Amino acid sequence: MRELQRTIIDSLGVRPDIDPATEVERRVRFLVDYLTTSGAKGFVLGISGGVDSTLAGRLAQIAVERVRADGGDAVFVGMRLPYRVQHDEADAVAAVEFVDADETVTVNVAPGVDALNGAIREGTGAELTDFTKGNAKARHRMVAQYALAGDRGLLVIGADHAAENVTGFFTKFGDGAADVLPLSGLNKRQGRALLRQLGAPKRLWDKVPTADLLDENEGQTDEDELGLRYDDIDDYLEGRDVPEHVARTIETVWHRNRHKRTTPVEVSDTWWRPGEQTALVVIDMQNSYFEFPELAKVRDELVPRVNELIRTAHDAGRPVVLVRTEHSRDKSTWTLNMCEDDQGFAFPGTEQAQFLDELATGDHVEVVKTRDSAFFDTELKARLEQLGVDHLLLCGVSTHSCVSQTAIDGFAENLHVAVARGAISSDNSALSEALLDFCADQMRQPIIDQEASLQLLRTGAWPDGD
Repeated sequence: MRELQRTIIDSLGVRPDIDPATEVERRVRFLVDYLTTSGAKGFVLGISGGVDSTLAGRLAQIAVERVRADGGDAVFVGMRLPYRVQHDEADAVAAVEFVDADETVTVNVAPGVDALNGAIREGTGAELTDFTKGNAKARHRMVAQYALAGDRGLLVIGADHAAENVTGFFTKFGDGAADVLPLSGLNKRQGRALLRQLGAPKRLWDKVPTADLLDENEGQTDEDELGLRYDDIDDYLEGRDVPEHVARTIETVWHRNRHKRTTPVEVSDTWWRPGEQTALVVIDMQNSYFEFPELAKVRDELVPRVNELIRTAHDAGRPVVLVRTEHSRDKSTWTLNMCEDDQGFAFPGTEQAQFLDELATGDHVEVVKTRDSAFFDTELKARLEQLGVDHLLLCGVSTHSCVSQTAIDGFAENLHVAVARGAISSDNSALSEALLDFCADQMRQPIIDQEASLQLLRTGAWPDGD
């Protein structure tokens, strides 16, 4: 896999394989939890008839129905926002019927867009270009959604997903503006799979994507405008090999559209959740450490257990921090022992510095360190503060050095730390046990088995020993 490809995948949180039913539940639960925490009265979303807004709309309706079933009060308003007569009107009508929103409101944005165009013409002597006018349509649609949301105390849902995010295929402060993004981390084919799971008719989940913003080219497909096929974009986001020109195009637009990637709350964000926040910290699951014979022997057993923790944390909406060691070739980051032995390792760009291929990455924070402790001269503490995290569950290697030193420094930072005994290993078992005993006895840090670790990630309930 290309180095930048992995960075992009990790940044967007795309998983190569998903279970549609699990993802539907995860995203509905996210909407329910965030709505409850925010104190808002429901959601609003513009429904165009495309795959993305249809999926986001159905998830929103299920979420508000669940809130009401639990005794709460919530409403979902679906908005039809055509410019004059919509090119694919029949699809929009079918989508509204499938989403089955509590309320459906139609606001034609043509008068506002045309008035703006007229004012621009009067002020400058020239009308908006068709492209800019198309963006004005998208922004007027979002203005309408926020106007209704503001009057009724609702949250605006965005339908942005990873395949659009990576290409910047959305209008800045138009469809790119929202309060919540329930489709974040999904690519296009995965969104279709969730829509099928929800029982949508084929004409909706198999619909050819089109933004339909241009007067001069009605119905132009996304793929024609992008110059890329969604299948290729999805393959890239799932870590597969794609033609070189496709990879270069995706990576070019990723950099070019950095300014468009704003910060509405995503599924993986946790700063808004009240109370104690637990993050999973995975330490040094990279190629260099598994060159040690003792660790190489347990690799096939250890990695699945670490992956089980990572996936459980993801499913529970908890932050995952992947820590790896990397040293400069110029010796500026080397330890005294490394300098004395004149032997460095894990240099940038080398295989040693990379995570194990089979490690479950995606949807995580990455921290690079140069010493045993993940806290020493790194951004770990700042990132945890940004996430609102004050409890850590540690796993990875090696127990007697990097894991235990991170636990000790976590205590010094006034963080609650537990160690997942079932997902750690070392090439010095005697020293490992002594240090785990020290952490448990002197710092009251729970050392818990795999099942207790999974339970902690699922529920957030801190184990005895805190």
